[in-house]
Amino acid sequence: MNDIINFIKLDIFGSQPQIFVYWLFCLSFLDPVPPKLMKRLFFIAVIHSVYTDLMILVLPSYVHIINSLLIGLFLLFVFFRDVSTKKKLIVYLFIMIFAIAMDLLLTGIMVYGYGVDTREEMVTSKYFELLSVLYPLLSVIFMASWIIRRRKQFPGKKIFAIFVELERSTITAVLALILLQFFLLGTLQIVQIMPERYDVPLNSTLIYATIVISLLSLVTIIRLLVRTREQAVRMTQEVYVEEINDMFTSIRGQRHDFLNHVQVIHTMVHMGKTEQLKSYVNDLVKETRSVSDIVHHSSPALAAFAQAKTTVAIGKGIAFTCELPDNWNMHETTVKVIDIIKIIGNLVDNAFDETEILPQDQRQVHASIRIDEQKRIELLVSNRGRHISDNDKDRIFAPGYTSKGKDHTGLGLAIVQERVKHYKGSLEILSKENELQPLGTTQFRITLPKTSV
Repeated sequence: MNDIINFIKLDIFGSQPQIFVYWLFCLSFLDPVPPKLMKRLFFIAVIHSVYTDLMILVLPSYVHIINSLLIGLFLLFVFFRDVSTKKKLIVYLFIMIFAIAMDLLLTGIMVYGYGVDTREEMVTSKYFELLSVLYPLLSVIFMASWIIRRRKQFPGKKIFAIFVELERSTITAVLALILLQFFLLGTLQIVQIMPERYDVPLNSTLIYATIVISLLSLVTIIRLLVRTREQAVRMTQEVYVEEINDMFTSIRGQRHDFLNHVQVIHTMVHMGKTEQLKSYVNDLVKETRSVSDIVHHSSPALAAFAQAKTTVAIGKGIAFTCELPDNWNMHETTVKVIDIIKIIGNLVDNAFDETEILPQDQRQVHASIRIDEQKRIELLVSNRGRHISDNDKDRIFAPGYTSKGKDHTGLGLAIVQERVKHYKGSLEILSKENELQPLGTTQFRITLPKTSV
């Protein structure tokens, strides 16, 4: 009878709250957080704790551990079918690592704080002492999970997203080493609190094995950070290289024509064509505008983008205007400059492609980056061109969709939409059709939160 009472107390007041809070903490790192999370976790906690606590009575210890891992994985796949398989596996590894770490912390407090010698003593005679340690720990974890879910740009979520986007082999190596490290630490702790199983050679082997695995984990994580940095550099190069190439191509063309311009000016001066000379020089100044404003702007990346697009527009005969914020402090926003350039760059490229088919006097594109009154980043690109119907507004963001022929990949607007969703922003398309002309005006307006809430 006492065994049944102890089982019920341990399951209801110990195992179920532990599973619920541990899983809640780990699943809070998902972005977006799955709906009805609390309800799902309640059923998982009850089923998992009752099943595993019953099986421990009939299964050997090593079989019980495997059984507990499998039932947890099964419940995760059953109750979170709307989460991708890759995310589920990473979350479950996170849950196991976190649970082992918390159990080590809990066991350490009971052993060194309350003088507990065995696990049986911990769950019987020291049961209320166990709860006095467990519930404050669970309260802290519960509050931490609430804060994580409330903060959209929590650093831990970004780290989790990096793991999701990494190659599977890299994830497996890092997580396997970390999991093995915690397993060795847990085994070492169990050996130390069970005097009847204490073995000096085994204890020493576990210590040295833990040190070796820790060093391997450190080396692997350093290599992972280096690889992540290299990926970030490559992403930056992909964004800038095409624009810089276009800019230099146009600049080379301007330098090639410079001698011809000088000869024309010299001839007009000798012929006394003053008015024609003024008009010609004005057009020439517009075409050879200086790039010195790049170094004067608070964000050289944004200024370089604007200058590159302006140079490309001159080469295509497009009247392009670009408005940048007077002061841009990258430390005041969680939105990366490279993502802003990805978004507005793809929109400007599409606008250039659309207006390039028009007569030169009708080729007009305007882009602006500004901070509105609510401290949000507003990106705006407008151009003259064909009207976008309501049906096309839904189709143009599909990856691969293009109306420009085989030379275009149809990925530009898909990238724009993905980045806007990543920052929880909004995207609006305003396309006005001119009743008197077949052409209209199309405007893309994107709003991004400047800082995390």
